[in-house]
Order: sequence, then C-alpha cells, then structure tokens
Amino acid sequence: MCLVAVKQPYVLQILYDDAAENPREWDNFGRMICWHSRYNLGDKHSHSEPRVFLQDLVRESMKPIDIISYVKDGHSDGLIFEHDKSRDVWRLQSYSGYFKKWYEEYAAESPLDMDDEELKDAIIESMGKGDLLTLARQKNCILELNLYDHSMLSMSTSSFIGRAHHAEWDSGQVGWVYVSHEDVKKEYGSVTPETLVKAENLLRAEVKAYDCYLSNQCYGFRLYKDGEEEDSCWGFIGYISDIKKDMVRYLPEECQNMLEDLEEVPDNGIDGYLNYDYEEMEVMA
Repeated sequence: MCLVAVKQPYVLQILYDDAAENPREWDNFGRMICWHSRYNLGDKHSHSEPRVFLQDLVRESMKPIDIISYVKDGHSDGLIFEHDKSRDVWRLQSYSGYFKKWYEEYAAESPLDMDDEELKDAIIESMGKGDLLTLARQKNCILELNLYDHSMLSMSTSSFIGRAHHAEWDSGQVGWVYVSHEDVKKEYGSVTPETLVKAENLLRAEVKAYDCYLSNQCYGFRLYKDGEEEDSCWGFIGYISDIKKDMVRYLPEECQNMLEDLEEVPDNGIDGYLNYDYEEMEVMA
C-alpha cells in the first residue's frame, strides 16, 4: 500500500523506502551495544558478552581510587575488603551464594595503594554485573535496550511487558545505549542534572529512530506533474505523522498542503491517478 494525494496538475505518492540507510550509520551521539543470536543489532563492537562490555567501560571510565573506595567503603553487593593482621594484607573477597561463603580473590599489601592499577583490575574482574553497571553509571549515561520480536522487530529503552502482545515471551533486554559524561560535556558545555536529562532524551530519540528503521517505518515520496515524475526524495525515517512534517520542506510551496489529503491505495493504484483525465472530467461535469 502507499499514500496518494491529488492537486492538479500534481499527484503526490508516499511509499515505503526498502533501501533506507541504517540510522546507526549516521553521526550518532550515543553508542548502541547489543547481543543477539539471530540479528546484528546496534553498533559494531568486539565485546563478547554484556559483563565484558561493562568491565571495559568501567576500566576506561574509572580511576583506581574510585573503584577501590567503592569496595572498601562497603558499597559492593558481592565484594569486601578485610584486613588480615597475621599477613598484613588487605584481602579482596567475593561471596558465593551457592556455597554460602567468602573466597579470597586478591591480596593487596598494607597499607592499601589507592592508585594500584593491578588491584583495580582484580576488582573489576571479580565484580558482578550489578556493581559494574552502578560504577559505569557514575561516568556515563546508560539506558537499557529492549527488543520485541513478534512478527516484526521493535526496540525501546522501556520494557515491552504490559504494552505489547506476548511481550512476556517475545521481548527482553538485548544491550545498552550509552554516552560518556565527557561527551555530554562536549555537547552541552557541562555535566549537570539538567544536561544529563538532555543527554538521556537524545539517546532515546536515537533509539526511536532505530526502532522505526527496524519496524520498516521508512518512507520516500514521488511527485508527479501532468503524469510525469518531477521530483522524488527518500530516507525519511519515523512515524508517518512526523515524517510528513519533514517532507513538507522538500515539496514546492503549492504542493505542501497535499500532505493533509493523503489516501491509502495499492502500490499499483498510482497508475489510475496518473492516467486520469481531470480536465475532461471537469468539462463533463
């Protein structure tokens, strides 16, 4: 199906763009990191699994003192530091829920060196996803990416459960979209609660564009005059109500109001409009 509007001597046709450019090829603000067994989603990356991605992000974003202090001050769910007086070392320990006991992961000489890169790596390697995500969010804006796969693909920063059919079985988290606070500062001049909200909204807008691409909400138009194609433009991605606002800028002034009179017709139905003799029908009337 396509959308058609007529305003003599013009015929405007809006139809799906099957060759639309992937929005992730654009100059995006955020990075979209995904994992899926059947689809290549988001941006290209080399992270083998979510935990590895979070480890790398924390390693790149955080200084040793920030990570060591996080555990030493008791903020970690699964790691603790304990001073062993007999050995005069600080023992980094992780808790096993299965065995219900603590295990030593690393021993650091006393007093603790808060700039110890080796200790920093030992903590990162021992941390669970929850702690890694908490630390990563101290230096990055990070939003979940959820995929809905049910006769079509759709992506959102919110869960589909409760708002999509069979979402309990056909949806789930596939990754994250994020931007560093450093890039937020480059974009908005500072890192404040207000600019972080702006950054998150921009990330959501990029996910919305990608969602429209995945769900084939990609369009183009052809403009005919006296039965001959006069102009065309492709690559409009978004909800049809939004892309009409974008298309108006590419149409001649006398054709811009045609976007308000679109009717749905079969793709091959455009021939009837192009071959229709409007002047003859006016005379007959």
